[in-house]
Amino acid sequence: MKKSIAALGLLSLGACASPYVGTPYTAPAVPVTSVAIVDDTLPENAVAFEAASTMGNFGLLGALIDAGVQGSRKDRVNEALDSVEYTPEANFEAFLIAALAEEGITGAMLEGPDREKRRFLEKYPAAPSGAQALIDFNVTSYGYANAGNQLWRPTVSADVKMVDAVTGKPLMENRIILNPIDAQAGIVTLAPNPAYVFQNREDMISQPERLAEGIDDALKQVAEAAVRLLK
Repeated sequence: MKKSIAALGLLSLGACASPYVGTPYTAPAVPVTSVAIVDDTLPENAVAFEAASTMGNFGLLGALIDAGVQGSRKDRVNEALDSVEYTPEANFEAFLIAALAEEGITGAMLEGPDREKRRFLEKYPAAPSGAQALIDFNVTSYGYANAGNQLWRPTVSADVKMVDAVTGKPLMENRIILNPIDAQAGIVTLAPNPAYVFQNREDMISQPERLAEGIDDALKQVAEAAVRLLK
């Protein structure tokens, strides 16, 4: 519950934060045709976050109740996804490898390490022979969001970084958010697919296959947007 309240506070501060400043892609002298992708790209569970919910307006007690409601909704959504054996991390990694292949870049997954926190790794594993760069794709959250008394739509927030496999020099760093709650300057912003909207929690959990398809669609958009940054 404390984590839920902290998350609410962070989201409310998002609009006041300084604009995000990314690092545009700097192509090396030799075009990149082979990359290794760092493991543990997604957190374990999807989110189901509703901003500006009514109970959050009634002080600490309201915030505690609201956190409980938000947590219960998240649990039910993840139970629905589990019921169809949804594998978002494997799906996302496949989308990323396919998007790279469309640009003539071979991508391969590295094994480990898992992230202790949802942030870029401080130390990267050795790249396999032939890999010219490492891609550190850290999806910080994925699932569904409601901006307040609206429909539920897919959402994904991710940070992506590319470094030279030999020197460790950063070649690109950026942030991508599909369906952000608050408009943020400096990030790559994507619109959710209108084909995947839900009225409420019961609508979401009663259609687990469609629920999963909506997340897949959003993750695929984010993977493809990241690869477009390498131009």
